Amino acid sequence: MLAVLLVWFILSVGIFIILMLPLVVPQHQLAQLIPEFSWQSQFHKPCAFCGMSTAFYAISRGDFNQAHLLNPLSLYIYSVFLLNTIFAVITLKRSIRFVKNRTYA
Repeated sequence: MLAVLLVWFILSVGIFIILMLPLVVPQHQLAQLIPEFSWQSQFHKPCAFCGMSTAFYAISRGDFNQAHLLNPLSLYIYSVFLLNTIFAVITLKRSIRFVKNRTYA
């Protein structure tokens, strides 16, 4: 069980970084770091994640309509990422409190 929690916390840190990027890194700088994805040129239709990073920037600005237009899944994925981060922080706080109480008892 401890291994599962550890993996979840590590993944949650990555998810938290994804949520924070639009608030810290300007969109044009992030666009330079993300390579061009060739799915659309190969299969002539957009992939499920096309427009996701731009939509996350729109969500971070509070422009939910634009985010939905860019990628309809973006609002759901952003919400799941946000809920995951909240639950990870709560679980981490409880785990730390449990360990402290257990060591001193």
